[in-house]
Parts: sequence; C-alpha cells; structure tokens
Amino acid sequence: MKAGVYMGPGVIEAREWPEPIAKPGEVKVKIAYAGICGTDVELLHDRFGLGPRTSGPRVFGHEAAGTIVELGPGLKGKWKVGQRVALGFRAACGVCYYCRTKREQFCEHDSRASGAFAEYATFPEGALYSLPDDVGFELAALVEPLSIAVRAVDCAGIKNGQTLAISGGGTIGLLALAVAIDAGACDVLVMEPRPVKREMALSMGARMAVDPHSEDVRGAAAEVTGGRGFDAFIESSGDLRLAEAALESVDKGGTIVWVGVAYPADAEVQVSPFRLYLNELSVRSPRMAPYSFERTLRLLSKLDIGSVVTNTYALDEIAEAFRNHENRNIVKTLIRM
Repeated sequence: MKAGVYMGPGVIEAREWPEPIAKPGEVKVKIAYAGICGTDVELLHDRFGLGPRTSGPRVFGHEAAGTIVELGPGLKGKWKVGQRVALGFRAACGVCYYCRTKREQFCEHDSRASGAFAEYATFPEGALYSLPDDVGFELAALVEPLSIAVRAVDCAGIKNGQTLAISGGGTIGLLALAVAIDAGACDVLVMEPRPVKREMALSMGARMAVDPHSEDVRGAAAEVTGGRGFDAFIESSGDLRLAEAALESVDKGGTIVWVGVAYPADAEVQVSPFRLYLNELSVRSPRMAPYSFERTLRLLSKLDIGSVVTNTYALDEIAEAFRNHENRNIVKTLIRM
C-alpha cells in the first residue's frame, strides 16, 4: 500500500509501506481522509514536547475516518466489514488505576493505531465510532480535533449567556468557538493575528476578532464584557504571552484553559498565587478528550464547521501538503487517500 512516511526530521514522503494486518482486538480500516494536526508538524520537525524523539521511518496521522475492511479476532462490538467509522487514535485499557478512577487520558496501558496517513490502518476496537449516515468522511475526519474543542469548552465551564475569549484562530480555536456558542456563550472575542482567520471567526459567530499584536485588545475586551473581564478564556495559540495575558483578562471567579500541546515542554508562565486566591481563578489544561467522542459525533452534523477545512491534497502530495500547512493562513488540511 502507499503511505505518508516520516523519514527523518523535516522529511515526509509518499512511499510503499507494508499493509497492516488486524491483530486480536483490532480492526483494519480503509482510510478515506486524514487531517494534518499541529502535532504532526511538531513531530515532523522533531519539536514535540511529549515523549522520546521521533525515529523514522514511521507513518504519522491520527485524525481520520474510513471504512472497515477487516475484523481481527476477539472483538467485543458488533462491527461489520463495510461499516463507515470515525476514528480516534488510542483506546484505554479499562483496567489500570487511572481508567478505574475515570481518568482514561492517563491510561498506563493504552493501545494505539498504526498511523492514518496511509491507504489502510489498524485501530484498537475502542478507537472506533460508528459514523452517522448524514456525516461525510471529510467532516468525520474532524472528529478528533473537535473532541479536543469539546473538552476545552467543558473545562471552561461555559454556561448560557457567558462571555468568552479565545486566543488563536487555528483549528482548535475555531472549533472551540463553534462548540462554545452552541453551549450558550453569547459574546466571544477571538484574538488572531491573521486576517483570513479573523474573518472566519466572525463568520462562525464571534462578536469581535482582533489582532493581538497590533490592535487594542483591552478596549475590545472592555466592549465585549462591560469592563469586567471574561467569564472564561481558552488559549489555543501556543503564544506564551497570550497564555499569561489570560490571567489578567478573566473576571473574578473566571476560568483559564490552556490547550497546551502547542507549548514547548520547558515553557513557563508566571502565575501569582495571591491573584488566583484573591479572584478565585481556575486554571485548567486538558489532556486529550476522555469520554467525549460520542458527544462529538452527535455535534458533527449540528455544527457548521466544514469551513475550517481550507485545503485537501492527495496522498501522493503529502510532502507539499505539509509544506503548505505551515503557511499560517491555512486552518485544516486533509489528506485524501
């Protein structure tokens, strides 16, 4: 089969790769579309903060949708060949300490998919989700990043009528915008330096969208919140200055959510414990999206989020797709198998 293969730092190529076989507890899927995540770009350039350095050759990709073509032995669910599925990239074991205490994101024995930038990939059964008939594969490939947005909004504790700031108009920021408005946020300010993404945020329901580097962010925040500060602030840009600014931008009792994969592993933000105490601020940082995929699937056909897909490339063009994805005007790039 053909796959997008990481060969070493900065090099990914469409090459022939051994076709995987479904082992016990696994399902083999013919991939329709897979999305390029910011994490994939970090891994490509050997910058990702978590875990050991990436070694090649290997197949990347963890945002995907496709069709079941093979069932491994020992499956517990009623999966069928030909069934359309949305895909996670891992399945928790269900028996370790963290799984048994409702914290599967810290599972000590999770199972992983084989890599979705490929014509075929294998997935642990627990990473499969039946795809509704009214959801196409392109939209279904957004289920994993949308689940992160759902978790971020959960962590923010958004309630009807509340105000929200989002820094970063990339995939997670824009998806969080859609989820937050659906959850009841009334006035959302998006901070994003690129005009194309600001325009997209406004078209998706943001009340205001400003350039945090050149515009009066304080004035915009005061206009949106009546000078009180936001009820919640979701920081998805990876800009440490904005992560720190979030602490000064929320109202008393407010919540700051740092969606932290974009930050370098050794990055630090100065926090005043006294300020946290005085204003009863909460700081959250979601790790993955435990127990969120079923809810996310139900949102896929409800939310108008197809516009975040700004580019689609064939698998043979994956090297060009990665190069172009680093153009900051691009939101989400899909690879078509």
